[in-house]
Amino acid sequence: MMFEYVDQPGQLRDAVARCMTAPAIAIDTEFARFNTYYPMVGLIQLYDGEKCFLIDPLELPDLEPLKALISSPDILKVFHSCSEDLEVFQHSMGLIPSPIFDTQISAALMGVGFSMSYQRLVEHYLNIILSKEETRSDWLQRPLTAKQLDYAALDVVHLYEVYQMQAEELASADRLHWVMEECARLGLDIPTMVGPDEWYKKIKGTARLSRQQLNVVKVLCAWREITAREENTPRNRIVDQKSLLSIAKLELSSKKDFQTKGSMTPRGVRKYGDIILSLTLAARNQSEDECPIQILKDNSPVNSQQLKRLRQVADEQAALLGVSPELLAKRRDIEEMIRLDGLPEGLLGWREEAIGKLLLREMDSF
Repeated sequence: MMFEYVDQPGQLRDAVARCMTAPAIAIDTEFARFNTYYPMVGLIQLYDGEKCFLIDPLELPDLEPLKALISSPDILKVFHSCSEDLEVFQHSMGLIPSPIFDTQISAALMGVGFSMSYQRLVEHYLNIILSKEETRSDWLQRPLTAKQLDYAALDVVHLYEVYQMQAEELASADRLHWVMEECARLGLDIPTMVGPDEWYKKIKGTARLSRQQLNVVKVLCAWREITAREENTPRNRIVDQKSLLSIAKLELSSKKDFQTKGSMTPRGVRKYGDIILSLTLAARNQSEDECPIQILKDNSPVNSQQLKRLRQVADEQAALLGVSPELLAKRRDIEEMIRLDGLPEGLLGWREEAIGKLLLREMDSF
């Protein structure tokens, strides 16, 4: 496989200059994540439809020239299942690639398959069976092996070929705007884009906590997030979710309790016990007015026959459109629609035309 290995600043500038003239670029990253908060990027692959570049971020002094390409509104960035790739770019370059085309989402919207692996996707479109041999290899080692380099280059070459075939299918079906709308939301779910003070909202099991107990969870989650980022350590190696909830629910008030009743590890108590205890006591002493209000989701029962019928309509429409039903209309969105007696946010956009209005008409017949 022909490619240019980019490990000098001049090479990177030239590669970016060439790619800036292309309408679309296939992109992939190879990284490692061994007991770290942030992914450690070992290679960035670009393919403009004619030439492949393998960019070595460990040898280059910085990736500054790449920013213009990654952020250009005129160049489509093609990925497959890109959530972790976006996290790599957000951490290493401080920005999210845009605009994005994700071939996994495209496959689902064309009915090829939901949440398809890259290997299955390439086999479906190109009739090529990819080797998985290098998938878990060490991308931080130097030098990289010839097999690793070939694997990395072929990844983006095949990705571009799949994209071209999908783009034709989407244009024929008038669904390209569906994919672009879905992909525009992808950067919103990156964990590091969530502010530390908002992390408590991601914790499950807080629905029955008092406001002061919830405040303990909020304060500890914010501290844990900041600490995880500063120390580049996974959140759960600092304090796991079960321990957070135990400290809040059981109102634990000593380091000994953290370990015996709160399931924290001895190492965690030794390293973080004092600060956790201090934060916990301070959070409990705040007045209720200063504590967060529990925002409860409406889980009230809905008419089971109505739900069954609307889900049946959604499944029939998915089959008619050739779209993965999991992507067309989620059960929770249909339930919310019944409660609202109107379309929820999850059924707006392209879904409003594809399924939303049909569901509204069916609901009116009850």
